[in-house]
Amino acid sequence: MDLGIETIHQDTSLAPDLSIARNLFLGREPVNLKWLGVFAPLDLARLRDAASALLKRVGISKKLDADALVSTLSGGERQSIAISRAMQFAAKVIILDEPTNNLGVEETHGVLRFVKEVREAGHSVLLITHNIHHVFQVADRIIVMRRGEIVAEQTVADTDLLTVESIITGADMSALLKQARAK
Repeated sequence: MDLGIETIHQDTSLAPDLSIARNLFLGREPVNLKWLGVFAPLDLARLRDAASALLKRVGISKKLDADALVSTLSGGERQSIAISRAMQFAAKVIILDEPTNNLGVEETHGVLRFVKEVREAGHSVLLITHNIHHVFQVADRIIVMRRGEIVAEQTVADTDLLTVESIITGADMSALLKQARAK
């Protein structure tokens, strides 16, 4: 975090028994009487206000109460909270591990919109996904790994879906499609 790297894990890595606001600032909560160190009381008003503003900025369509427990949220809402946390601290590099896994269509579009926005704002985004269609919507470059080894690296502008699928599977997808059509 000190180096400006935020990671959004597939399982969101949130504390379910804490509020949305507490999760957004976990480990970086604003405090009163800072000179008390670890015994300084949390600035709950500032925490709530900042959390509410951030949720609006991220564009979470459903009005969420910053004091609501994370355990009461849907999977998509939890993912939105994890993404919001990365946005809050203006990370230089954001690593997203399967960020659209188990999300609905609307929530997936929100995650992909976020990836585009932070990329356009000059941040580096590493998107790890099995959904090749999402890659083509938001990526500049594609790196394909098979069994832990990099087998290809291409710019999105210089490739297409079938070529990348062929690299991923190790099979000529164009030839397979031609065979299927011939039958």
